[in-house]
Order: sequence, then C-alpha cells, then structure tokens
Amino acid sequence: MITVRFCRNPDAINETAKALAPRICSRVGTELGRLLPNLPDEITLCCSLGGNVIPRMGYGASALDKRTVGFVIEPAPPDVIEKVLDVHLRHALYHECHHLVRGWVKHGGRPPHHFIDGVVCEGLASAFERDAAGYDAPWCQYPDNASAWVDELLALSARADYRHWMFQHPDGRQWIGYKAGVYIADRAIERSGFDAAQLASVPAERIIELAGIRYPSKRRTAARMRRLG
Repeated sequence: MITVRFCRNPDAINETAKALAPRICSRVGTELGRLLPNLPDEITLCCSLGGNVIPRMGYGASALDKRTVGFVIEPAPPDVIEKVLDVHLRHALYHECHHLVRGWVKHGGRPPHHFIDGVVCEGLASAFERDAAGYDAPWCQYPDNASAWVDELLALSARADYRHWMFQHPDGRQWIGYKAGVYIADRAIERSGFDAAQLASVPAERIIELAGIRYPSKRRTAARMRRLG
C-alpha cells in the first residue's frame, strides 16, 4: 500500500490534485505488489512543490529511504500540477519502487563498491519503468555507441562527479549513466531471459556479468557518490 503525504507546503496543492495522487498510488500499489514481490508492504509517498525537478518535465522523484519515495512538482497553476501527476506519477513510482527493492536509496542503503553500481541501479529501474509502466523516458534511449559510454563509466575514479556523469555532462551529453545503465540492463535481460523486475535484487556485479561485461576491480567509491535520482 502506498500512502500519500503532502509535505512542506501542502496548502499550495489544490484539492483536486490532493485527491488524484492517492487514486494513482492505490492503483500502482496493486500493480507493483504483483510485479515486485520484495517490495515493502507499506510505502509513503512524500509529495511536495519545489524546484529540484527534471528540466522541461516539471517533476522530480527519488527513493528517500527503504519505505519512502519523494515526488516533487515544479510550482505551477493547478491544472498543470494535476497534469504532471496524471502523466508522470505512475511511471515515477515504478522507477523509484524498483530502487526500494534494490536498496538504492538516499538514506539507509548499502554503499556501492564502484561508480558503475549506481549506473546499473538506475539502468534497471529505467528499464523497468519503460517495460512494465510503458513509459519510454528520454534517459532510456541510449546511442549506438553506448558500449563506449560504459567503458568511460567503468574507468571512473572516486573523484568522478556524479551530477556530470548521471545528469548533465560539461561536454553536452545528458544522462550518460542512465542511458549506459539501460544499455547494460537490456543486454543482461536479453542474455539471461529475466526481466528487470526479476533482476531487481540481483547484485550489480552479477548484472554486469550477465551483460557480458567485465566488472572492474572493487574500489570503494561511496565517499564520493551521492544518490541523487
């Protein structure tokens, strides 16, 4: 069950939107309960208005801890807020709840061994969002040279900037880690015969192996990595 809590500035969200979010969550909770057996029985969605959103999409989402998902909507007129909820909340919950199962959360999760571990987590969640929720997000659409991007990510040091490699790189590329992660996920899915839901609890090292890629030496990079999306 997904319980909705309106956080920080609840009075700024109109009553229609406040009624819409729980309806979506009720439906999604039932769907995800069938698809992700290891999903917690009780999940809280913290819904608020704010500026930390995906550019031009009007929302942002994150797995805050093992039982809490955050969903932020860019301040806008009531009808726009309702549209953002209607279009994006369902698939965002699919993505973030996949993270809950993997433990890829901002607070209380297991630290990664290597930068590529976070790439795998985001790739699998994005593939799940695409395949199970039917939303082909722009960060799911990797280029023909995605294998070269994977090589770049495998070679990253502990000083690598998470925001640059996962969101917006100074060279103009966007969502490098997400797109390369979906490429890895798709290879692992194709080669193993398991879907992204079935691979939700499989360690990143094994996902890399299933994709036919050599996992790098285990260097602890957790001190430099912040789970942001």
